[in-house]
Amino acid sequence: MAARGVPAPLQPVGPQLTELPASAATVYRVRPRLQSANKIEELSLSELRGKIRRNRVSFPSQVPIFPKHDRPDIQRKAVQLYFLFGWSCSRIAQRYGVLRQRIQQILSTWKRRAIQMGYIQEIPPAMPSRDLGKLVQ
Repeated sequence: MAARGVPAPLQPVGPQLTELPASAATVYRVRPRLQSANKIEELSLSELRGKIRRNRVSFPSQVPIFPKHDRPDIQRKAVQLYFLFGWSCSRIAQRYGVLRQRIQQILSTWKRRAIQMGYIQEIPPAMPSRDLGKLVQ
């Protein structure tokens, strides 16, 4: 029987972490938000949910299903649970036996399609009453 050799530990190819200056350490930046983040297409799912729950964005009373998109069988339920009832993607995924990422994909696709079709629209802020008098005259 041939003797088994113990593999040698891998030697790092690049520079060691101790050799890097402090300023060269990896820095992760948060995705920059544009000043025009009021566009609902640019909002993340959680930001859109917040605006819907604060009545800053319209939401259809009858949630439409887009049958040619992801999982039409759970699409309406996932949308209602996430946007209206505040469930997390993990909780919805656990309920329907799918991955959390799949629920996020279903919600993102639904959001994009609903905005394109006009089901979700931004509600403009109310005008103060002093400005309203100028319109009447």
